[in-house]
Amino acid sequence: SANTEIKAECTVIVNSSEAWYYTYTVKDDGTAEITGYRPGLQGDIVIPSYVHEYRVTSIGSRAFYDCRALTSAIIPTDVTSIGDRAFYGCSSLTSVTIPEGVTSIGDYAFRYCSSVTSMTIPEGVTSIGSSAFESCESITTVTIPQSVTRIGDHAFRSCRSLISVTIPEGVTRINWRTFCDCSSLTAITIPSSVTSIGDYAFFYCSSLTSMTIPSSVTSIGERAFG
Repeated sequence: SANTEIKAECTVIVNSSEAWYYTYTVKDDGTAEITGYRPGLQGDIVIPSYVHEYRVTSIGSRAFYDCRALTSAIIPTDVTSIGDRAFYGCSSLTSVTIPEGVTSIGDYAFRYCSSVTSMTIPEGVTSIGSSAFESCESITTVTIPQSVTRIGDHAFRSCRSLISVTIPEGVTRINWRTFCDCSSLTAITIPSSVTSIGDYAFFYCSSLTSMTIPSSVTSIGERAFG
């Protein structure tokens, strides 16, 4: 955040026998944010709960950017935020465990994670960033909790294996291209809290043959349904 003071930046070897390296910063609340990785990080990883004496509470922007050798990741339980582009381009990543304490998933956080097949977003998350899961082409199911009130532009664009999705009560707008090019999508549930559907929201959803739009919707954007 803007008022976060960065006090230190270090590199810590978490498991020297496998050469797993993480860089981190210590925030002004005395907790750590994972900021990056060094060569050698690969396969199935458990991100540490502590680095030295510092408790890990956030995954920073671009922390695992383009880490193509990563196949699965477990995020520690005290993490509350996943930053912009945190796992962007992790094309071999098949699963990721997001803990219950996370409240926000940043823009482009999992974009181009093309091997992930399912995603459970835990209860407590209130915001899913723009393009957060864009082009996760292998995802067939995604669970969006009732706590979510905002789903960003392009959030699930080009998730071409996604079959069904339920939008939670509390979301008021389906944004620009949110589900555009989800060509396998056959079912979607839109709650009565939604008042507007943005431009191209369901454009190129060629398998979506029917949909119930609640009476609460007063605005439907250009080519929302292609």
